[in-house]
Order: sequence, then C-alpha cells, then structure tokens
Amino acid sequence: LQTARSRSACIAHEDILYAIGGWYGGYDGYSLSSIETLFIGNDLAEIENGIAQWSDFEGGGLTVDVYGVRAVAYGPLILIAGGHSESGVKFPTVIHILDTQSKSIAVDTDNSLIYGTRSSAAIVVDR
Repeated sequence: LQTARSRSACIAHEDILYAIGGWYGGYDGYSLSSIETLFIGNDLAEIENGIAQWSDFEGGGLTVDVYGVRAVAYGPLILIAGGHSESGVKFPTVIHILDTQSKSIAVDTDNSLIYGTRSSAAIVVDR
C-alpha cells in the first residue's frame, strides 16, 4: 500500500484488489477517504516479488473519510457503506457506488443507511 492503513475495507473484484478508507497512524491518527488498487492478475510471483504496485484509484476517493467501512461486489459495482468518521458525521449513512467498468465512484442519491454503522458484516442478497 502507498498509505499504511488498518480497519479498511478490502475487496477483490476480477483481477483487482481494492483497499478502501481505513485508519492511518496510532492513537492520534486519522480516518482515510482514499482508495488504492492492486492488479493481482494470474501471476502471484509479481506480487510476491514486489513487481505489482499499489496505485490510487483513478476514479478518486470517498466523499467522507471513514474506518470500519465495508464493501460488497454486485455485478460490476462495489457498494461501500458504513464506517466511522473523525470529521463531520461520526457514523455516515451515505452509500458509495464504485463502478469497476467506468472506473468511477459516486454517492448513491437514491439510497442510504437508516442508521450509521461500522465494522459490521456486509452481504448481497440477489433476488
């Protein structure tokens, strides 16, 4: 990772690993809004030998800095929700949609969490 982080959401989608949000530093650290990606492909040796490099997600980051955030994949989309923020609203209810095809991220303006939450399990139920 380019930025050390803990309590981030990590999700693999197709050949890319995403590290989303998280906490930087120790007791006096801060929450992050950045997203980093790592192409994992089929060659594990590139990762083990440090050839594969983390990079900033080209679509930008979250609109809020959060740790304890969760992510799930649904088709070409990664839905990002929950978390705790050190600035603004402590438990944001916003849902971000990361589109892996267009490499963009946006806030879901039609949906939000009823209550903010952090470090909870996230699943997709396809009906």
